[in-house]
Amino acid sequence: MNYRKTKEGFGIIIAAVAVTVIVLLCGLGSGLALAVRERRQSAAFNDPSKDMAGYLLRDSAVELKSTMSALRLCNEAEPAESLNRAALVYAVRAETALECQSGDWADSRAKEHFLNDISTVLNEYTPEQTMQMSDMLYDYCSRFCAWVTDGAEFEYDGELIASTGGGHAESVTDDDIAAAAESVKSALNADRADYVGDYGGHIEFNIERYGATGYAVVCGKKIIEFAFVRDGDEQTDEEQAKDVALETAKSCGYDGLKVKWCEVTGKSVSVVMCRSYDGAMACDDCAIAVVYGGKTVAFTAGGCDNEHKNIPSPKKTEGEARKALKSDTADGKLVVRKMDGKERICYEYRYELDDGVHYVYVCAENGKQIQVK
Repeated sequence: MNYRKTKEGFGIIIAAVAVTVIVLLCGLGSGLALAVRERRQSAAFNDPSKDMAGYLLRDSAVELKSTMSALRLCNEAEPAESLNRAALVYAVRAETALECQSGDWADSRAKEHFLNDISTVLNEYTPEQTMQMSDMLYDYCSRFCAWVTDGAEFEYDGELIASTGGGHAESVTDDDIAAAAESVKSALNADRADYVGDYGGHIEFNIERYGATGYAVVCGKKIIEFAFVRDGDEQTDEEQAKDVALETAKSCGYDGLKVKWCEVTGKSVSVVMCRSYDGAMACDDCAIAVVYGGKTVAFTAGGCDNEHKNIPSPKKTEGEARKALKSDTADGKLVVRKMDGKERICYEYRYELDDGVHYVYVCAENGKQIQVK
């Protein structure tokens, strides 16, 4: 059974918020989904926003198709991994744009399902696996692009996940399912946790808390993601949201995380968390909690448990790094990032410009700019 295939619509939609914010940390419009969602709930929402989402959807679909086409030429893991990372960004952007543009979720269900599954493949499968699947990935991306650009029919029923050996894993026992259900109810204060299915050691449940329905996914002894339908209309305090988010992460099995930054959109606060290595935050491997009305309504662990080794020591101070900036109005944070397969330590500067958020990374070893996004 393909556990993602049975995920209800609200689950996919809310999960897309969390995943999108993580993937788009580096200046690709992390607030789009939440911002549009808030505006759709008010009388101020209008057609130009849907037009913007439409442009983003078309661009993402074309780039996704092109990237998966290039994957068919790969014969080594390194270039395939690079293409997978790029394609994952396009897939998540497309999923966000599709949700923002479409007012009819039922009509978009197959497309949402496809984008959710291809994001899973690109994020969780090895380059060797995606290279083996490259023809199928390209075929579906081509059909999805044809639907976006020309309105061609598009059908999808979980084939990408199922084609790689989906099904009830022999390693997942009834005792595992029962234990996972109890951990979900305990950690999330849920009234019920009904087993849906499992895949690759991931066990999914439909859950309910104070009348609000949702879903949760458990892997091992940790809750890797969950989401509830939002209820209430209470404004969330940013400082309170940080405490709530950290407590949620701890309850789900992720202790020791630090808050990197928050983004307030309407009455929701997205809290981005990651691990710190001697003061350098692993900003590529973040967890995120969306806090609304004083409660976490969506959470995903991302890659916050990824190990970071051989991190170089900073040789330049933040003040010295500022000399590499064109504008020194932003505050620098010491972060660790993987670039070209190597751990790099650098200072991150976040700029909120008129077209959105941009980031400048200055190497903490030599004081030079190494990336701008």
